[in-house]
Amino acid sequence: MPTRQALVTYGVTTAAAATITLAALLQPWRGAGPRSLPPPPVSPARRAVDVVFAVDTTGSMGGLIEGAKRTVWSIATHIRQTEPDAELRIGLVAYRDIGDDYVTRDFALTGDLDAVFAELSGYQADGGGDTPEDVAAALYDTLHRMQWRGDARKLVFLVGDAPPADRGDVPAFDALAREAGDRGIVLNTIRCGLDGDTARAWQQIAALGHGQFSTIEQDGGVQQVATPYDERLAELSAQVDRTAVIVGDDGERAVYERNLAANAAAPAASKADRAAYYATGSAGPAGGARASNDLVGGVLAGKMRASKIAKTALPADLRGLSPEELQAEIQRRAQLRRDTEAEMARLARQRTEYLRSNAKGGEGGFDAKVNAAIDAQLK
Repeated sequence: MPTRQALVTYGVTTAAAATITLAALLQPWRGAGPRSLPPPPVSPARRAVDVVFAVDTTGSMGGLIEGAKRTVWSIATHIRQTEPDAELRIGLVAYRDIGDDYVTRDFALTGDLDAVFAELSGYQADGGGDTPEDVAAALYDTLHRMQWRGDARKLVFLVGDAPPADRGDVPAFDALAREAGDRGIVLNTIRCGLDGDTARAWQQIAALGHGQFSTIEQDGGVQQVATPYDERLAELSAQVDRTAVIVGDDGERAVYERNLAANAAAPAASKADRAAYYATGSAGPAGGARASNDLVGGVLAGKMRASKIAKTALPADLRGLSPEELQAEIQRRAQLRRDTEAEMARLARQRTEYLRSNAKGGEGGFDAKVNAAIDAQLK
């Protein structure tokens, strides 16, 4: 029986409480097995939404992958606009086939969308060769490696341009699609290009998984519209980033900086989409911590207190402050964040109206198909 190589990246998020001295760890790591901590509970007033994108990353999928990088923030914002109280987590499964660098590469469901974007930014289209790809391995990992929350709305988007290969190492793709449907995991399929065998398999998978089937252009069909608000929103978002105080060790602060670097390298429209996400719904003004171990965000949310944080867990430039000085500095940053996020929210609304007025025609690309399914399945 053939074997497959799976790379597993975990993003673990836990809520930081006011009575502990160290905020929760948020650091993706790679391991060899499906070990993961249980997902955090959802606060009673919010609705859990878990979304996994299972994406073919072989050589022919370069256009789609680049389009997904540009639009993941706008998709997340659309979810917030559709379900303002959503407690959103996103996971990723990249897949290829036996003989490639990897068969699957998994990134665990997490509410840290900066970490999701950083992982997605590392995706490169490569490998492939023969037409079929190991779709069954991607579906298996989606169902069995992701830590789905029991009370969540569970959505999957399987995206690819090649039909499933039967490698015999996991159950067949149709059995896995049926399992998704039985478990209440809605399985949507998006075919890139015009391959007929892929269409037939994708239609079967969507039918068994109680989801939607759609087709987009081979290159993903993403049409990102620039707006007059993009640069200012990106500047404001970066200003909020600089107000964060990441508590923990230097490794955790390095993770935060790595995620910021990935976003800093994105196009202006993508940066504006990120800003709009943080300005939307329950992630909006005074409510959007940039990481679970962001002290300023924790204070604004009423979940953390500066006086309860050990000095050794603070960044080096804050360790020498007295308790009173530290409190004053956190309050200064919190007020700056409130003011900045208020302007972000105003500009984000204006940007949304601009995009609605300047929407391009046609059937739409990857982001449009995802958003249409979200509208139907969350509402």
